[in-house]
Amino acid sequence: MPMFGIQSTLRYEIVGEYASLFLSLLILIFMSLTKPRQSKAFSFLVWGNFTSIIATILMIVIVEIASNTEYYSRGSFTVLLIVFLILYSFILVDTFNYINLMSERRIKRRDVIVMIYIFVAVAYFSGAIYQVAMKNFYYVRTDGIDITHFTRYYCIAGMICATICFVMCFQRRATISRIVMRGIYIVIPLEFVVLMAQILDRNSIFSAATYTMPFIAIYLLFHSNPYDEDTGCQNVGAMESRFITNNRMGRVFYLAYIEFPQLLGNSRNPNYEVLTLELADVCRKIERISRNIHMYRVNYGTFIAIMEVKERSDAENYADQMHDILDEFCRTDIDHIHYFLGIGGDSRRFVAQGNKWTQFFMKYIKQKYMVDGQNVYVFANGNDFRSYDNIYNIEQTLADIRAKMNPDDDRILCYAQPIYSVEKESFRSAEALMRLCIDGRMIPPDEFIKIAENTGCIHSLTVIMMHKVCKAVEELSEQYDFDALTINCSTADFVDREFYKEIMDIIHTYNIDQKKIRLELTESMMADSYDAVKHNMNMLNMEGIQLYMDDFGTGYSNLERVLDVPVQTIKFDKSLLYKSIQDSRVEDIISYMIDTFKKNGFITLVEGVEDELQKNYSIKRGFDYIQGYHYAKPMPIENLSKYFNKK
Repeated sequence: MPMFGIQSTLRYEIVGEYASLFLSLLILIFMSLTKPRQSKAFSFLVWGNFTSIIATILMIVIVEIASNTEYYSRGSFTVLLIVFLILYSFILVDTFNYINLMSERRIKRRDVIVMIYIFVAVAYFSGAIYQVAMKNFYYVRTDGIDITHFTRYYCIAGMICATICFVMCFQRRATISRIVMRGIYIVIPLEFVVLMAQILDRNSIFSAATYTMPFIAIYLLFHSNPYDEDTGCQNVGAMESRFITNNRMGRVFYLAYIEFPQLLGNSRNPNYEVLTLELADVCRKIERISRNIHMYRVNYGTFIAIMEVKERSDAENYADQMHDILDEFCRTDIDHIHYFLGIGGDSRRFVAQGNKWTQFFMKYIKQKYMVDGQNVYVFANGNDFRSYDNIYNIEQTLADIRAKMNPDDDRILCYAQPIYSVEKESFRSAEALMRLCIDGRMIPPDEFIKIAENTGCIHSLTVIMMHKVCKAVEELSEQYDFDALTINCSTADFVDREFYKEIMDIIHTYNIDQKKIRLELTESMMADSYDAVKHNMNMLNMEGIQLYMDDFGTGYSNLERVLDVPVQTIKFDKSLLYKSIQDSRVEDIISYMIDTFKKNGFITLVEGVEDELQKNYSIKRGFDYIQGYHYAKPMPIENLSKYFNKK
């Protein structure tokens, strides 16, 4: 137990100050080791913790002088007290700022915050100046210096600040996360108890706990990136922190993505403990390649390594050694585990897009190159980066379109391709075709439709297209004679049993005949969710919406299933047309199918007709409608007026 002053009898117990100082230093060390994410809130935590260390040391010096008047000088002692009060005010402001950042990222009423700052600062420092002028902060006695009034003053200030923080957070509790509010409900009352105990206790100084305790709690809850106890690797949050730090410092680095596909989500493997030890050994071997390699664990079976090297040759050398280590592991493993090792190019290629883009890119590399059951090692090249950059831009655009759900979104372009009626020798309908426009560049459907389906954005595109087509039908119907416009739908649309309601609600929003809207769907859509798809088809058919079976003959054709659903038009895929022209056997089959469909009341349509030969062949085989470049190319939907006859 520390005692100050051999000659004095007025002594203050300051074990609490030493304990707080030790914990603050310990947290500072942990911050440097765990590499937390360098957010704005974290900067307040660092400076707050650093200030608390200085304030605690200063308080220990103040108590030592108070306990031993041999070192006392009124001027110097008063300065020490004032400096402590200034540091304490910094700590209060820092804590206040951090709580506001954690509870609400964007403070809408900054003027209110500023007014509170000004009011509290004026009251705090005015009171301090008055106390100094009146010499009320401390009293010099023969056995030491009584600093009770000084400790009470800043403790009361701390209680006022805690009250303000509590009230403001309680008022905004609807916008504050649950974990933050729980922390506030626990820490602030505890602060009150400690501050009140400090006010009442004349013989001990332990107030440092009131400002070190919140910083420790904040760090442990929101900023610590602990190491995994099994593999000794940190998590993705720590990787993001190092990524950002390297970017700010201009360091060049490479990324290595390591995945063991058989281990993903397989923590119940009977050999789990053995495999964990083996993975830990792999991580240690990789780290021993160089001090410039830092390993991070994404999940059980997935790791990312940051290699801080400038030259590609060094990165290739490290990657080759990783490759050898992984090969050795897979050769000796009894479960016959295989791996994927993908290396990203140097950070100058990707760092501008950020850490999120980079992680998605590494997964893209895995999807592109990984082969089931084989060990794969690949070093990404420029084409990979350009290809994924295009995919990422499409993904972000689609996500933004889905979030806004604007029926007039000009990034979704509505094109249409006229369809020729053989019987009437004119264009009676058209197929609406979707295009995506990003930064003035037209993206064709084969590039973005699959991405939209994988990211859950396809339904948003269908809804927006439905609005655009209905609006076009409304405008065309005023002057032109045509049967209908068709719209393609995806599997994701038709598996929702309420889809038909949404379609009809959109159609009824416009002043159009609902029969002028027709929907196209592929037979493959019915393969996995037949009941839901058939339900929507039946409900739409009851509403008078004609349905097209698109891409017939592409591999899923099942005549029994086609006859079982309410489809009016069979749309033959162009591949059948091309094969039938070249192969008489296919020609016989196509002729039979056309006759069969027409006998059962179906309308037949062929797409992909590009020349005179294909046109004459399609007419001779008895197709009712023909679609293709020979007649018309896709065009902006407003240009359809050039192909339809006026009323």
